[in-house]
Amino acid sequence: MSITPRVRHASRYCLVTSAFLFGLSPAALKAGDGDEGLVPPAQYVSLPSNDEMNDPKTTGSLPSARTLSGFASLVSQGAITLRASAPTNCIPGNLREVVASVAAKFGPVSVESTHRNRSRNWRAGGARQSLHLSCRAIDFRVRTRVRGVMAYLRSHPQVGGLKMYRNGIIHIDNGERRSW
Repeated sequence: MSITPRVRHASRYCLVTSAFLFGLSPAALKAGDGDEGLVPPAQYVSLPSNDEMNDPKTTGSLPSARTLSGFASLVSQGAITLRASAPTNCIPGNLREVVASVAAKFGPVSVESTHRNRSRNWRAGGARQSLHLSCRAIDFRVRTRVRGVMAYLRSHPQVGGLKMYRNGIIHIDNGERRSW
């Protein structure tokens, strides 16, 4: 009958899918566990030794912190620290580069806030039309005297909104030029 092969195929699919959903890799299933040879036996790859990790023949052309530029380089070097709740991949590149230039000129920067949903923005006391809602604003700290930092930021045409809060956090965004 033609129904039997379809049922067998469905059971193989369910077996592999169930293994995946429960956190098992399909390779963890033994060959012959109702899979009729669908799942290949596990293959293991040895990781390179510590001596080989710096060998370009082994690692290929992966970028190092020295070859990255700007914001990503300073994050990898620890000059810019990011809060887990402050994603930076949505921030416009020109604002990331402003923060990178602040870190390069004034020292370590800690990014405190970037994108916020409406409820988080409300809890933070943000404006109803805050540019944090559209991931166009960054709040950060610099561990130095902020007068020089504020003057430096005013000189950047990429910075629209600029504010320093009492707690030492500096807000920049790429909206219209303003301060409050």
